[in-house]
Amino acid sequence: MKRLIFMVLSALLIAIVPAKAQSTKSSKNKSLSEKVSGIWHKAKANVSDATKKVKEGIGIKSRPEDEIKIDGTYYMPLYTTNLYKKSETQTLKADCEKLFKARYPQAVVLTEAIPQTDWLTEPLETSDKIIGYFESLYCYILAKDGGDGYINAKFVFQKYKEVGKTFSPVVNMWPNWMRTDIFPNKVYQKLIEEQ
Repeated sequence: MKRLIFMVLSALLIAIVPAKAQSTKSSKNKSLSEKVSGIWHKAKANVSDATKKVKEGIGIKSRPEDEIKIDGTYYMPLYTTNLYKKSETQTLKADCEKLFKARYPQAVVLTEAIPQTDWLTEPLETSDKIIGYFESLYCYILAKDGGDGYINAKFVFQKYKEVGKTFSPVVNMWPNWMRTDIFPNKVYQKLIEEQ
């Protein structure tokens, strides 16, 4: 615990000191309140970045915003509506179901859903230059595990392209099983109510 506190305080100090030490020619023409506000915003941004790096360094992962907390445990939402209507929809969902059935052969699949209308695109940058793009598509399977509970699984398909070229699937990400939530009937009812 002392080590964690020391690392966080060190990161804060490292983030704040450079922000205070920096001055530009344009800062001479600003009022005191503008200067203080600028220093505050820079320090706040540096602290956020430092906190994120410290958390990643010690293995603390931040939670996705869409998770639902029930009785102290976080669960994925139950996606039941398929919004992706392209020609490969059934093939992508079948690929996920094949992996799912290999791990849970007795589970009864209730829904398979891709809750997005298109691929999510993120640029890949190095030194402030875009060198390529990643595209991601998420698929969710909700299944009944006998009379005992439910299984909610999340898969991702990813493809990559360099600038000026065509997309191709990323190895081991077509699909990749990202997460599984297994929960009893009472949690299922609460998840339905929370959505």
